[in-house]
Amino acid sequence: MQKRKYCKQIYILATCLLLGITACKKDFLVRDNPTATTDSKWWNLETDLQSALEQIYGGLPCGTLGNYDFIANSRIHLAATTDEAVFRGNYGDWQVYPVGLATSQTGSVQEIYQKSYSYIRNASRFLENYRKAYVEDTVRKARYAAEARALRAWYHLDLFLLYGPIPIVNQSLPPTGQFVKRNSRDEVVNFLVAELDTAAASLPATYTESDAYRMSKGTCYALQAILYINVGNYAKCLEASRKLIALNVYELYHSSDPAINSYSGLFSYSGIINKERILFRRGGQTESFFRSAPKSLGGQATTSPTAAIVNTYETLQGKTLSELGADSMAIYKRQPEYKQNRDPRLAASVMIPGETFVNRKLDPFTPGGPDLIGQTQSTQTGYWIKKYVDPRDAGTPWGGSLNFMIIRYAEILLDYVESLVETGDWQNPDVVKYLNMIRNRAGMPNVDINQYNTQLKMRELVRRERQVELAFEGQRLFDIRRWKTAEIVLNQAAEGAVDPSTGKAVVIEQRKFNAARDYVWPIPLAEINANPNMQQNPNW
Repeated sequence: MQKRKYCKQIYILATCLLLGITACKKDFLVRDNPTATTDSKWWNLETDLQSALEQIYGGLPCGTLGNYDFIANSRIHLAATTDEAVFRGNYGDWQVYPVGLATSQTGSVQEIYQKSYSYIRNASRFLENYRKAYVEDTVRKARYAAEARALRAWYHLDLFLLYGPIPIVNQSLPPTGQFVKRNSRDEVVNFLVAELDTAAASLPATYTESDAYRMSKGTCYALQAILYINVGNYAKCLEASRKLIALNVYELYHSSDPAINSYSGLFSYSGIINKERILFRRGGQTESFFRSAPKSLGGQATTSPTAAIVNTYETLQGKTLSELGADSMAIYKRQPEYKQNRDPRLAASVMIPGETFVNRKLDPFTPGGPDLIGQTQSTQTGYWIKKYVDPRDAGTPWGGSLNFMIIRYAEILLDYVESLVETGDWQNPDVVKYLNMIRNRAGMPNVDINQYNTQLKMRELVRRERQVELAFEGQRLFDIRRWKTAEIVLNQAAEGAVDPSTGKAVVIEQRKFNAARDYVWPIPLAEINANPNMQQNPNW
């Protein structure tokens, strides 16, 4: 009780958050230099700044579980909170969201809130103290500060997208006795835009490869584009996207090996160094094989793709399954890769029944088989995630070294295109130009402009293109929230592959989505209890 009282007196955030700030044994001053635990002793050398800054980068998302100190921040698993996938791992709780069982005490609800504010606090501490350190190169010193500022904006943005308007925290130790209120939506947006503008002014457009993971000018513009599109300010999203495009730094990855599909290669060791990365987590996919691969290959298959995403991919002729008619649709549902006639991004993203991967034919339906559907650490749907699962990691499935791309150029191009469509400028040549660039890179034909000849039809295409291009990358949750389609796609059964013994798709669970509640996560109960000024989100 005394410790909780102390936290209430000193800080303005919830007990849950504050324990992460005041009692966490991994505070960077303690972790990096146990003998220098006070600000007066720490901020002296450039290496002090570098160590502190690396700690702030440490909270950026991984894909599958890779950061055991921040399990909930695994973006590929986040797909299981949407219609893309089903989660059944021995860690995490992503499976509770789509069936309506999440609460304000759900572990990930608390962990992301607490840990994000902990990293925000450390970024603020950096900005309050970095001037004390001696750095011969003043430009580099200013860059360090800009990186910390951009990172602080990133963590605020992530919280904002998940929980709605949140408290802006720009001090490491707020005034004694204060309790914050949630800032308004406009206040959060204005704060983030200003912070990112300030950071961008002191950040370079490019780095050498060893520093390519760092916050850059382009990262700031990308974060502004992501912010604006998710609050529905499409005109401002266009401005931010155009600034990023105009840098002429980024481009879609194309494999130099004609035998490798460029889209597939992007998520493998073949494409680990590329100009499509805008922000990435170094080593963010160290366990991707272990967490996603089939059980028979030493994997856990924790996150299983659904039929909803598999059936979204077009044919090689650019036709959706629904356009083919009932008979053809039934064939493709039974055999997704029938005559190898699907968008190559399907084969790059999903393993299907009957496919051979690492010299093993995958069979989820034969009783007694090592990959039998529904078993512990086996696929729940009959499908497996292939994106970021490189066969070269099969020998050491938990010891890979792939990075995880948090933001890539294709996403910003899709933000730009969506904003053109939503502002009524759907006939702008840039819409088809950038859609074709993305599609052609994967081996898909140009957009049929005779078919997609209205704003409504172009919107449908853009949303589908975004879904298949960014599958399992942690974007779908925010997309279906923004489009207000979550109440449709998450209020139906989650289905998997067609069981050949029944001729019907496997049904995993019935999803539930409360439109009056579930478009944002709840504020953690510990925060509500500790802070009398904190208001809960509606109906939580």
